[in-house]
Amino acid sequence: MRYYLVKESPEIALKSWRTRPGFERALRRAIEHSLRRVGAQFRLESSQGVLLLEVDRDVSELLKRIFGVRSFCEVVPHEFGSLEDVAARAEELFRDAVSGKRFAVRVKRYGDHPFTSVEVARAVGTRLLKHSAGVDLESPEVEVRIEIRGSRAYYALGCWRGAGGLPVGTEGRALVMFSGGFDSTLAYVLSSKRGARADFLHYYMGSAEATLAAVEVARRLADLVSPHEPSVVVANFVPILAEIREKVEGRLRQVVLRVLMHEVGQALSERLGYDALVTGESVGQASSQTLRNLRVVDALVKPRVALLRPLSGADKEEVVGRVRELGLYDHVVKVEEVCGLAEGPVETRADIGEVEEALSLISRDVVNGVVSSARVYRLAELPPGVLPEGVGADVEIDEVPEGWVLVDMRSRERFLEERIPGAIHVSELEPRPDSPIVLYCDYGSASLLAAVEMRKAGIRAYSLRGGFLGYKRRSGRSAPKGCSCSA
Repeated sequence: MRYYLVKESPEIALKSWRTRPGFERALRRAIEHSLRRVGAQFRLESSQGVLLLEVDRDVSELLKRIFGVRSFCEVVPHEFGSLEDVAARAEELFRDAVSGKRFAVRVKRYGDHPFTSVEVARAVGTRLLKHSAGVDLESPEVEVRIEIRGSRAYYALGCWRGAGGLPVGTEGRALVMFSGGFDSTLAYVLSSKRGARADFLHYYMGSAEATLAAVEVARRLADLVSPHEPSVVVANFVPILAEIREKVEGRLRQVVLRVLMHEVGQALSERLGYDALVTGESVGQASSQTLRNLRVVDALVKPRVALLRPLSGADKEEVVGRVRELGLYDHVVKVEEVCGLAEGPVETRADIGEVEEALSLISRDVVNGVVSSARVYRLAELPPGVLPEGVGADVEIDEVPEGWVLVDMRSRERFLEERIPGAIHVSELEPRPDSPIVLYCDYGSASLLAAVEMRKAGIRAYSLRGGFLGYKRRSGRSAPKGCSCSA
């Protein structure tokens, strides 16, 4: 068996005597739930503000990821009878570790004892000195850490920092606008770290592969938020994208898109009973995230639930670094960003009147339809690799049936450089109502919007799922990473 001494976040210790027990119970539940998920056999007991965990395996990586844990040490517990007994056990445990090395003894003591912490350190140091290269209190090669609590001494074999923050579930409910990219991933982590029970709000933007990749990142994040079992709210944003592309001039599209993303998010948060809507927006990181444009967004949306932007002051390097530290980089980097709607220069200092006028062109029936058709899934119940129902199922296809017309929507230069065999360029297309058409762009988002528009004209149009890059992955060819999305 292994033993761990687990210490709670200082924020918990500072709570009043009325509220602190609830936070400590939440932390205990989080640890127990995480241990049960991995099938561990364990016993967990409280002792003077810390938790002593006895478990049948190494769970250091698991404990590092639980919010509300400040730090923890793997320890050897020892029921002692005297100061000499404490020192003798320390010699047994650490003489090999200090052999030929400079060391220091660090002692913490809680409770009433006939000796001080200094006396413990001196007694242990005296016993270990003969095995070592000497004592060095400033820059030791080995630190011997001992905690004495009541009649027990705990000898630390290794110590680690925890995730800190507050236990999940001690705050309200938050809905996180989630693409699966670096920003929204970290925004989810930070809102959970503050105790929120955070769920995912994913907008299907026309790329099935982007949605599937986002769901896989969400699965990894679910491991961090024990005992909460998150849900995914999926909204099909394609009809809104079609409205924007058709009715809004290019330079304003990204701002209008952001306003509508917030509007739908606020409506869903209010309808589903969330206390806050969380975004991964960072000031100045994209054209629609300048201070001026964020001011326009907030003025036009008029948030009805709390709006949280935990990354507002972070730069991209910080965000990527934090995601890497969490061990999520290899999963997040696979989520390709679907390019935005802008064509040409984009507005970074939008005029609220102009944006409001552009919004008036967007059908409210379409926006309300996106809200009303959004579906809530338990993340654990979504089969891996299966697209949630109701998004792209009737417009997207994975293969081109024989005899159908395959159309490349990319630039002629890209088309001439590399294309799917049998494809024609969009400039050569002469659509006929009786001839099915399959469109593709880089990611499948622009082609999906085009297919939707062509269907309105009575043309049997489809979009190739995942676009050209999806085709290359499925056929085993290399594909470049996606462009930077300004949305």
